[in-house]
Amino acid sequence: MHSHSLRKLALLGLVAGALCSCGNSGNKDTIRIGLECAYIPFNWVAKNPGEFTLPIQNHPGTYADGYDIQIAKRIAKQTGKKVEIVQTNWEALITDLQMGSIDAIIAGMTDTEARRKQISFTDEYYRSELVLITSKAVAQAHPDPLSASDFKMVVNGQNVVSQVSTVTDEVIDVFASDYGAKHVTPVATFALAAQDVVNGSSFAMTAELPVARSIVSQYAGLGILHIDQAILGEYRAELGVSIGVRKDDTELQSQINGVLATIDAEERLEIMEAAVQRSAGVEA
Repeated sequence: MHSHSLRKLALLGLVAGALCSCGNSGNKDTIRIGLECAYIPFNWVAKNPGEFTLPIQNHPGTYADGYDIQIAKRIAKQTGKKVEIVQTNWEALITDLQMGSIDAIIAGMTDTEARRKQISFTDEYYRSELVLITSKAVAQAHPDPLSASDFKMVVNGQNVVSQVSTVTDEVIDVFASDYGAKHVTPVATFALAAQDVVNGSSFAMTAELPVARSIVSQYAGLGILHIDQAILGEYRAELGVSIGVRKDDTELQSQINGVLATIDAEERLEIMEAAVQRSAGVEA
């Protein structure tokens, strides 16, 4: 649910994409997949190769794991194509795709109207619940999902943070306008947002539930606050994530949709649960 671009980062991404593309984007037998490898449990850098990993092509000797990688593996198996993982900055992913240095984005990205003007999306490959990560004491005091009125009492006047250019950041506008929260300047990564909650500069951060579970597993002092999803308003419809492809690549879009159609909701939950378990102890 990462939801435009910091100009400098986008330019860096273009340079990185140009350096590592080597013309492979035209190879129909290979799908180059871009992701940041820093969005646990969707994707992360693994220290060692294994049955769940794929090598990161532009960083030899490193490997990627996570839910996104398992989906990439499934796409490779069912299409008979080779998949290559390209690690790039979140802010540069769409530009890299448009420029042809990658062929698909599998990075927990939400299909939004703004993004659809630039690229195309497949069907959803995961749908989640939005939660808040806050102190363990606050989370334990509210074990049940908060109603709108209770949510307002909890977040009124409190700083809430998330990662820049994500739907989880955009939804904080609703928390600010309707519930009195303070939407603080977003940070570069979810790990930095978690640090803001740990050090008390922010009361809470927003995240998808699987991401929140992985973060909370790393910080003993943090907990998860569930909320009535109706609080999200129009953003409730944007809790799914899809795979990004170039606007002209309808063939790849169709092939990936065919693969996704074979993975039912229960299996998606199982794949994510396994990724969450593997990510325990991985530094965000």
